[in-house]
Amino acid sequence: MPSATDAAQCASAGSFSSAGEDRAAQLMHRMDATQPTATFKKVMALTSAGVFVDAMDVYLAGGVKSTLVETGFATNEQTATFLSAGFLGLFIGSLIAGLIGDLLGRRKAFQFNLLLFGVATILGAFAPSMAFMIVMRFFVGLGLGSELVTSFSMINEFAPVAKRGKWCAIGSTIANCGSPIGMFLCLLFITMWSPLGQESWRLVFAVIGVAAIAVCIARQSMPESPRWLIQHGKLDQADALISRIEGEMRAAGIAPAEEVVRKQEPMDSDAHLARNLFLGIVVVIGTSLTQYTYTTFGPSILKSVGLATQTSLLSTTITMLAAPLGALIGALLIEKLGRRVEVSGAFIWVAIFAFAYAMALGAGSTALITVLGFLMTIGFYVLNASVISVYVGELFSTKYRFRGAGISQGSGKAVNVFMPFAVTWLLANLQPSVIYFAIVAVALIAAIITLAIGPETKSRRLG
Repeated sequence: MPSATDAAQCASAGSFSSAGEDRAAQLMHRMDATQPTATFKKVMALTSAGVFVDAMDVYLAGGVKSTLVETGFATNEQTATFLSAGFLGLFIGSLIAGLIGDLLGRRKAFQFNLLLFGVATILGAFAPSMAFMIVMRFFVGLGLGSELVTSFSMINEFAPVAKRGKWCAIGSTIANCGSPIGMFLCLLFITMWSPLGQESWRLVFAVIGVAAIAVCIARQSMPESPRWLIQHGKLDQADALISRIEGEMRAAGIAPAEEVVRKQEPMDSDAHLARNLFLGIVVVIGTSLTQYTYTTFGPSILKSVGLATQTSLLSTTITMLAAPLGALIGALLIEKLGRRVEVSGAFIWVAIFAFAYAMALGAGSTALITVLGFLMTIGFYVLNASVISVYVGELFSTKYRFRGAGISQGSGKAVNVFMPFAVTWLLANLQPSVIYFAIVAVALIAAIITLAIGPETKSRRLG
């Protein structure tokens, strides 16, 4: 009979021996019984920190866009290309991370993405021209595209099965505290304290770039996913890591998790891979297109209806305070409502308040616009916490998780490559409210498809 090593070698080629299958099943069962320990908290902290920096960066582009045009550093067409280059990088980075993460390991997908993002952001702070900034923005997106795929999939594979959605959503809550901070940095350096005069926007890039490199250095000790190790036949390594987690549980007096009993569902295999991939693409496009359209162009749209730069940035900063609140609401409800109900409900919420926001733009009330923007942003980040952090990763088995999440998230970024040009054209030729009516349409379509074909993945054992 083959040895455990032989079994592992067979597994890496796609098949286990009988002994290897038994040992792999035992290891997976032990992993399902693990509870949060120091190792898990380390994974949570390091992954959340990376996405925290990402959340800061999301609002960097939108926050500095108007300033770049006002100071003559860029034209409207160049800023649209700047935004598009970032989304193109996000698209390619998502696909690369998915491929590397599934085939070569989760840690390898983590190793250089934040370093690339940090270096490119700092170089952008010293950009001599807008053309150089556009190139750097592509590399920023390349690094961040990898970050989004790897972070929540990693939490997904370490978290206890019964509370997996809650932990992933908590990670999203922590991460999205970076959203208002990123917008506040723009408000601070661009309108409140400008030590470099008209070029104080460079300080925003520098601060975020340094933060990214600091997180990159801190997480060089990130452990590999035991589930990936089991899937690829590296059973001894998986055993050692699971044993370490079990030792931490014993030392802390933590009992193993109870097995979650539920009936077998057809989607526990990869029989519904195509359907789940389609659904993943739809919900990610719905989430990212609506969110990024609002957050990237929010200040510009408010300026187009007559608000001053400082007023528009202040209003947008206030609405961004809803980001961690929305993610927290998503975290609190994800295990109670289930994935399907929370995701479809959040899309409907976004549609309602996007419609109200579109109507309010014509009224000219800054207070009303801010309140409705705050409520709409809550919906964006309930979606962020449930779709990006939880649902997409649960739609796929361990074998396909990073690629499935990568293709889904990459599709969302691919659509956003064209979004800046479309929105720039709409602002130049039509009323700004049309943009929000488009958000309504996208959100409703995503809600209908989720309700029609979306499986419930709550407490599903990760195969």
